[in-house]
Amino acid sequence: MRPETPADSDFRYQLFCDSRPSEWSAMVLGPMREILMRQQFHAQTVGYRSQFEHARFDIIEHDKRPIGRIVIDITASAVRLVDQAIVPQERSHGFGTAVMRYWMDKAAARNLPMRLMVASTNHRARQLYLRLGFRPIHGDLQNTEMEWRP
Repeated sequence: MRPETPADSDFRYQLFCDSRPSEWSAMVLGPMREILMRQQFHAQTVGYRSQFEHARFDIIEHDKRPIGRIVIDITASAVRLVDQAIVPQERSHGFGTAVMRYWMDKAAARNLPMRLMVASTNHRARQLYLRLGFRPIHGDLQNTEMEWRP
């Protein structure tokens, strides 16, 4: 992992687009899709930076090429996974698990729980978090908050 830089903007935008549900992408066709995606990407970027002022924004690399992104916010009460995404062609190769275990070790060293939100429709991510020992603590029809304790 390395800190995100402005030069990562194009990579981050493509990763953002690749991480949207396919059924959502199919709803908006043509030039309107590009406009909407750019607006949503900008809103997410600005929102994360303002809501999580002290968070780490890192690019995940493998063989010196970017394969993902992670945003982690460490507070006095928890280590919060704000966002994590891996490029589609590198998913299911253990990169997400390795990055999660790294941050779980950091949380354990501080004796802090690790928390995250996962979309109810993101079954692959939910299975990863359950396999790593996260447990649901709150939820609604759209999202579930999960927690792991050392």
